[in-house]
Amino acid sequence: MRNENGSKFGSAAEAGYDHDARGTVTGWNERHAMLASFLREMRLHPRLSAGFGLFWTWVWLVFQTTLFSPTFLDELDFILPGWVVPLSAYALTFLLLGFLLKLKGIVPQGRWYLVCIPVSMSMGVGLCGMLTYSPLTVFSVNAAVTCFGGLLMGAGTACLHVEWGRVLGDLGPRTTILHGVVGTVFAALLTVLITFLPDAVVWLAAIVLPPVCMRLLVRDAPATPAMLSHGLDAPLHIPRRFLVTSFTQGLSFGIAQAVLLLGGVAGPVAALSAASFALSAVALFVCALFFRMDFNQLIYQVGFFIMAAGYLILAVVSPDALGGLFIHTMGYRFVDIMMWALCTFLISQRGLPANWVFAITTCFLLLGQVVGALVGSGVVYAFDITVHTARDLATVMVFVLLGVSLILSDRKNLQTGWGMVRPGDIEELPDSFERGCELVCRRYDLTAREQEVFALLARNVPRADIGEVLTLSKETVKTHVRNIYRKMDIHSQQDVFAAVVAEQRALGMEEEGELEEVRI
Repeated sequence: MRNENGSKFGSAAEAGYDHDARGTVTGWNERHAMLASFLREMRLHPRLSAGFGLFWTWVWLVFQTTLFSPTFLDELDFILPGWVVPLSAYALTFLLLGFLLKLKGIVPQGRWYLVCIPVSMSMGVGLCGMLTYSPLTVFSVNAAVTCFGGLLMGAGTACLHVEWGRVLGDLGPRTTILHGVVGTVFAALLTVLITFLPDAVVWLAAIVLPPVCMRLLVRDAPATPAMLSHGLDAPLHIPRRFLVTSFTQGLSFGIAQAVLLLGGVAGPVAALSAASFALSAVALFVCALFFRMDFNQLIYQVGFFIMAAGYLILAVVSPDALGGLFIHTMGYRFVDIMMWALCTFLISQRGLPANWVFAITTCFLLLGQVVGALVGSGVVYAFDITVHTARDLATVMVFVLLGVSLILSDRKNLQTGWGMVRPGDIEELPDSFERGCELVCRRYDLTAREQEVFALLARNVPRADIGEVLTLSKETVKTHVRNIYRKMDIHSQQDVFAAVVAEQRALGMEEEGELEEVRI
């Protein structure tokens, strides 16, 4: 029996599997296939999660704690968080990488480049550390050297960020979420441990982390020439919707840090943030495993809602309620992992270059955080912040976050790549079921003949008919099926179908080939 597309065998739905069900809860087979895929990825690339965790540990220590606080900033009337200097360099380096690609077609690469990245990060920490313990007598020179150290830290971090994005873009969004979840939990535990150590040990850890992180990345997933040239011929558009989303996310976090921390919130802020990050990773894993939720839902309806809920607690209960800060930070990290996954989707499925996707979007995230810090510091400076002022600002942010989520949540976001892709740039997409089969075969390194057998198994074709179609004996078919099951660590034909469904959900396509939303 042929379907509408002329295939001899029916679609997956005709085979008796209602994978969509128009519901929100995943079935057992889908969860089993996803868990099997996650476990296999952890066996193949265990160092990626560890390296990713080290990267985030570095980012949190440098850009989200008060450890790196230049002394010259403390003497200003207009109080600023210490991370403003390296964070600004972080953002501007992203902008430079993006424009180098767009205007000149240049992608920095080479062994010297990969060596310079961690060296600049460690040198920047070393300079700032020395000036913290033994500042120079001339104020202007001390400030200039500290800013140079912050520039080295921020520039190196941006370049390392893009290298991680390039590798994860090659692996895809589902794998990015896995390493994002595992890496976040690992980074949270490591951050809590480090921050309870003496300051000198923390500085030493910050010096050591970059080269170890780069070593793990290069050893486990080195950038290939194909990865470096990926998407260089693609049209590069300004993704306005993506940029507004990133900027709002950063603005919210920057204000929370500046007002609520500079305004006098006491407590183990670093440990609290790390714990909230770990909880957000667990929540995201549960959402990915048990619920059919797309990028729109996870970013705007879940992530932005959690951030708004944190501000709501701060507005209603008290501006120094650590519970509100905890929930807001949890939402921020939830959205952050999803934005990484979205970027890798645009790289792997839309053929866009990593230097553009990560550079332009993360630049606006960081600019939003800097602007949020400036706004928060301005409120502290101008109004000598009180409980009433902080509550008013928190209330405003509740409406900003909810308003942005309502305006930007759109089913057409994926079709336009949140503004990165225009309809004329995309050729007709292949049938999603075939694409799902192709990705599963690639993921498990099936041979050419095994791929043919797999595609028929996924469409519920009996083994006898498979032999007839491919002109194979029953024993040969049995051998190929056994090898497929062994490589995929599955036990039935239904598990084959479930694996394809999981890939379809990651692509966000219905089986008829209609592109709707990316489902994780």
